Amino acid sequence: MKLYYFPSPNPIKIKFAMLELGMDCEMIPIDLIKREQTQASFLAMNPFGRVPVLVDGDLTLWESSAILAYLGEKSGRLWPTTTAGRAEALKWLFFLAQHVSPPATDLAFNRVAAKLAGRPSDEAAIVRGEKALPDVIKILEGQLSNNKWMLGADFSLVDCAYGSTLNVLEKAQFSFGDFPKVKVYLDAIRARPAWKETPKLPML
Repeated sequence: MKLYYFPSPNPIKIKFAMLELGMDCEMIPIDLIKREQTQASFLAMNPFGRVPVLVDGDLTLWESSAILAYLGEKSGRLWPTTTAGRAEALKWLFFLAQHVSPPATDLAFNRVAAKLAGRPSDEAAIVRGEKALPDVIKILEGQLSNNKWMLGADFSLVDCAYGSTLNVLEKAQFSFGDFPKVKVYLDAIRARPAWKETPKLPML
């Protein structure tokens, strides 16, 4: 397998997952600062010009949630084995993509990545992110009130996704002070050996 990546949250979650699964892959860096994602060879794999992209034989897959589901199905590990369980996993992956990641990106890009990219911060986006996040993080706090991990007692690939996003959110100065269960959860993820081995940007 080949993973086209930049050490930002969505590719990080995939590499983290592969380390948890013990899966090998060739890591192919795509420098977003140099806009390598706009090259024709990369756009042929993902017309949106975004990372990560996973290539496994004849399969070329983008969208990090889809890649996580594929890795779970392929490996048969850290992924629910029942129809209902898989639906629950997908529900939380979709919730992350639809409701958590957009405001998290507003904060992370404008407080962390903008300088790296040589772009000005968008203060309106920061305000928008700060306003939206408490309501969605409150839902995670509720889910984790009686669960160690997002799907219950056992760590899963869903946690790889949430760990990556919540980690960068904290780096972007979002306070988890009102969400102690989420903070404990994030600390548990960051204590995992696979997380410590996952390549990240220095600020992440």
